Amino acid sequence: MITLENISTGEVFEGQELEYFVDDETSIGEVYLEGDLIFQALDVINDHQLDHALRLEFKVIKHAEDIFSKLTE
Repeated sequence: MITLENISTGEVFEGQELEYFVDDETSIGEVYLEGDLIFQALDVINDHQLDHALRLEFKVIKHAEDIFSKLTE
């Protein structure tokens, strides 16, 4: 589980899969959580720069998978 909290607004997003997309022609980076666009940045050339820009705007919390709850099901 991944939790993202917008530092400015306090808005919280949760999901399992975080995807980065950088358009080489426009240098616009996009971050998707569960297929939904949650963040865009200008003037990025790779995933590392996009991740850095994301972390300036959001607190990123990755939760460990709860394997024990699956055992009791």
